[in-house]
Amino acid sequence: MYQENRFKMLAKRKPEIAKQLLEQAQAEVDARWQMYQYLAERNP
Repeated sequence: MYQENRFKMLAKRKPEIAKQLLEQAQAEVDARWQMYQYLAERNP
């Protein structure tokens, strides 16, 4: 995400908010991944 300027600027200006948002985004990715794994393992 930090390849985009908008994320770089946020990280420079408000690092605590950037860290919090990055943690939230990672939690959402992890939850989505777990759901996909669950759906893939289910028998139709």
